[in-house]
Parts: sequence; C-alpha cells; structure tokens
Amino acid sequence: MENKEKIDVTLKGTTLTITLGRKLLADNAPALTEELTKYVGQDIHEVVFDASKLNIISSAGLRVVFFVSQKIGNKPNIVFLNCAPEIHTVLKHVGLAQFIEFKQLVTIRKEFKKDVLEEFAANNDIVCYQMKMGETDD
Repeated sequence: MENKEKIDVTLKGTTLTITLGRKLLADNAPALTEELTKYVGQDIHEVVFDASKLNIISSAGLRVVFFVSQKIGNKPNIVFLNCAPEIHTVLKHVGLAQFIEFKQLVTIRKEFKKDVLEEFAANNDIVCYQMKMGETDD
C-alpha cells in the first residue's frame, strides 16, 4: 500500500496485522479501508494494529477500526499493540476501546510530542486568546 504514511497489511494464518505509520488520517485511512476490503469474508480470528509509531488518529482513522470490527472475519479479536496512552484515550472516549485488547501501552517521548504539536500548528490555522469576563473584543 503506497501512501505518504507507510502502512503494511499482512495475513499470517488467521491473524491480520496492520502496521501503522505516525498518522491515520483522512489522507491515508480511505486507502487502508480499501486495502482491507479484500479480507472481508475471510476466516480471520484476530486483527492486530501495530500502533508503535502512531501518534495521530482522526475520525477517518477511527472509521477504519470500526470497519475492521464490523466487516473483517467473524467479529475478530482486535488488538492494539504498543499504543500510546493518548491514542488509547481517544479510542476510549469514542467507545471503541471496549472492543479492543490493548497490549503494551507506551508513553510518547516529550520530543516526539513536541514534533507532533509543531507539525500540527504549522499545518493548521489556530488562533488562541484569553478574555476576562465582561471584556469585549472591540
């Protein structure tokens, strides 16, 4: 599968392993879903998301996880391997964590977080300011 973010999908026996890159976003999640459609109807008992590098997941990425839980195999066991606590929290807040087994939660290094925040800020228009109660923005 050829994308900006390298994602590998391999099937060994009844285990499908999806090795994710740093991001699972709208620019690569649809291609991953399309790649995964070839496994619909196959005898897959476990889907392992190797999230060792994953530090950003969007709603499009969450749809991939939901797709896997609903369409691949016959309700396979879903595992997130080496998942950062921040990704775990997102999966938990949207209700997907209850269907996922998490193995080896890892902490993202501070410099890794800094790189992610700088990249996000550089690619997004964000305006932050603070106002006290009663002040106007004249």
